[in-house]
This record gives sequence, structure tokens and C-alpha cells, in this order.
Amino acid sequence: MAVPIAGGSNFNAGAPAALFQANPRVLVATSELASYDVTRDGKRFLINTQLKNPEAEPMTVVLNWTILLKK
Repeated sequence: MAVPIAGGSNFNAGAPAALFQANPRVLVATSELASYDVTRDGKRFLINTQLKNPEAEPMTVVLNWTILLKK
């Protein structure tokens, strides 16, 4: 959402308008504060979304991988 504002002696905010449609990923951990970020210039957004491809390969997590380095 974006809201036009007018500065000066009195603060005045206009009507909010949607910038784009997004489907952000559901936050999983309590340490996650947001599923998006904005560039410093405010012109681009990075949004963590969920893939809608059921054919995608599952993620593989290797535990104790440091043991493999000793071999």
C-alpha cells in the first residue's frame, strides 16, 4: 500500500492505494518479523513467496556434514 502525504504545518495523509498484488509466504518461526524487504531507494521489493509448483524437488538437509570432511 502507498499513501500520499502532505507536509508543512499540518500533516495530511491521503487515501491508501495498492501498489501490487503479492502472496507472501506464511511466517514459520517467531523470530521472523516480515516476509519482505524494501530497497533503500524504496523502488523495489523482495517478497518471500511460496512456490506453486507441486512438481518441485524437495529440499535435502544433510546433518553432521562435518564428519564427511574428516574422511
